[in-house]
Formats: sequence, structure tokens, C-alpha cells
Amino acid sequence: MPETIHAVVHQKIAEMNLTQNKLAEMFGMTSSKLSKILTGKREPYIQFLKAVHQKLGIDGNVILERV
Repeated sequence: MPETIHAVVHQKIAEMNLTQNKLAEMFGMTSSKLSKILTGKREPYIQFLKAVHQKLGIDGNVILERV
């Protein structure tokens, strides 16, 4: 399993064959904000983590262990 939340999300994006723009749309955020979170330039915030759990189906424990 990937070590960081960024890696977990990138892996899930690949598995689901999503683009970053589509993911941003699913999460209700701009592509630039999502990009900053995924590259580590911005810390993930609670709404982002909640969306990762709900929209991508990633277990909450996996998320919490990597934030």
C-alpha cells in the first residue's frame, strides 16, 4: 500500500481511469487546488479527505494512517 495520502489518491485515480480534472469536479474543487494537494504543495484539508473516503471508497483508516 502506498505510503502517503497523495500516493493513495494517485493509485486510485489510475485504477478508476479518472483524469485530475474529472476528480476535481467529483470533489467540487478547482483543478489547481487539487493539483496543489496531490503534489504536496498544500496540505489536505478535512473536506478533501472526506471526499477521498466517500467518492473514491478509500477506507478511513488508510487515510488517517497517512495524513
